[in-house]
Amino acid sequence: MHRFHIAPSTAPKFSIGELIALPGNVSHQLRNVLRLRPGEKITLFQGDGREWQAEINSPDAQERGKSPVVVRLLDVHVPNIEMQTSVSMVMALTRPQRYELAMAKCTELGAAEFIPVITDRVLKSDATIGHNRKQRWNRIVAEAAELSGRIHVPRIADTRELANVIPQLVSEGANIILLWEGADEPMLSDLLVTLRDDSQGKNNVALVLGPVGGFARDEATRAVELGAMPASLGSRILRTETAAIAAMAIAAQTLP
Repeated sequence: MHRFHIAPSTAPKFSIGELIALPGNVSHQLRNVLRLRPGEKITLFQGDGREWQAEINSPDAQERGKSPVVVRLLDVHVPNIEMQTSVSMVMALTRPQRYELAMAKCTELGAAEFIPVITDRVLKSDATIGHNRKQRWNRIVAEAAELSGRIHVPRIADTRELANVIPQLVSEGANIILLWEGADEPMLSDLLVTLRDDSQGKNNVALVLGPVGGFARDEATRAVELGAMPASLGSRILRTETAAIAAMAIAAQTLP
């Protein structure tokens, strides 16, 4: 069944039996791309943990035009699909295509939040984040959540310097893991098992990843001094997007 994320700001509060006029982008996809007909069912979610079954109600759902497609909400349930542990991906900025690939795949794997950071080796051309790029990121993670069956859409924080992000994560009680090629051990999987078995009530983990060229040694040392735990993904050097996806996949398989 086709799934669509409906931002709370674009639709009224959902309740069973309500008629909902879908936003323009979703109406366009239903009408002009998927060509769904009245009576066909779709799934909607707003990111609050619930999933709604809806039926296309518009008599003109197949007509081309700009009027919104209207659906009737039939049922609601709460799927048990999200991780109990909140995983924040603290990723240094890099080339847009690589960064967006990492965001999409990490969303599919269960990331709860993305925190874009500027580090010593981030290129100036990659460090400028305009309004359009932030909007594109939001679309990417929403679409990835739709396709992967998630009921929450990851948050995307404002871009900040890494040195300012780590103290905040420490104050929030997060287990901060610095994935650095200079760390021979422990392996990320082993560290996550230790944290899982000795969580002491903590259910948030932050995976910190560097840009092309990795972290500068002084930068990594400072992050550890501030409270990050170094960990390794292995002896091979990985592209930034590969490292992010691999780290999130290990976290998804290891943490509850």
